Amino acid sequence: MSRQNQCHACHGWGHNRRGCPRIKESHAKVEAMAKKYGIPLPAKDEYVSTQWISDINAANMAANGNVTDSNDEITYSERWNWEEIEGRKRAQSRKNGRGRTCGFCGEGGHNSRTCPDKKQHRKNCDAMQGLAHRVVATCLEKAGIVPGALMYYRDWSYETRDYTQSFALVLGVDWSKIASPGHDSSQGLPRGFEEWFRGSFIKARMSDGSMKYFRIPSDVRQQSKRNYSETRDAYEGLTNPVRGGKLNKDNGWMGENVTLIDPACHGIYRWSKEGIVDEELQPVIEKLISDAGSKWSDV
Repeated sequence: MSRQNQCHACHGWGHNRRGCPRIKESHAKVEAMAKKYGIPLPAKDEYVSTQWISDINAANMAANGNVTDSNDEITYSERWNWEEIEGRKRAQSRKNGRGRTCGFCGEGGHNSRTCPDKKQHRKNCDAMQGLAHRVVATCLEKAGIVPGALMYYRDWSYETRDYTQSFALVLGVDWSKIASPGHDSSQGLPRGFEEWFRGSFIKARMSDGSMKYFRIPSDVRQQSKRNYSETRDAYEGLTNPVRGGKLNKDNGWMGENVTLIDPACHGIYRWSKEGIVDEELQPVIEKLISDAGSKWSDV
């Protein structure tokens, strides 16, 4: 046996408050009495109020020699019922008048799927990610963090019951972890310069054959100044770079996307106008950014 709804207004079964026949009857009665006694209904653009319903009861008494006709009298519960339905009707009318509103840009007349701003935003996001990949690739290749390089890390040894230094062979980069675009958010442009260099995206094979992902070592000069430290990390870092090597162009590589970024976009954000630690590399990075149609931004 299926479960029936119980109305919170009349406590009847088989309907809810929105479909309650008693509330609908009250609404119809109020409007019928207003028409009978010539009391104008409030304008549709006015705030829903029941104060005017007092005029119906006053007209009722005046028409019957100062005696209320109970059949025409509007009770307080009937007032509230009329106000409830009228409030819903007017809210729906205002909503219909506004039409569709885009969930991406907030403008009317279209939705997120057909939004022209969102289409351009997606292009800008992909172009910015492509720029980020070219910048990071340039830095990693000069640093020698390419396939064949060796990374070191501290690992727990169950044999010695202590931490020992181990090594891992660099296989490449997981580019999907760098400058991931937010296609569905108007704030999703991956333009944070320091963020491009953070995260564990350097893929390497450990001595037991398993995989490990490394961050760019903090003492590598080919990275953002904000992420740099002269002190060598005791737990993991670069042991043997491979000079002149090239990085992989798979695993999410977007560096071939050289679409120009819309000049109306905010540029690349960096903290305190800091750039690359390697001063010889800085002009190369500047050119990559300029060639992509972007710029630095303070906001």
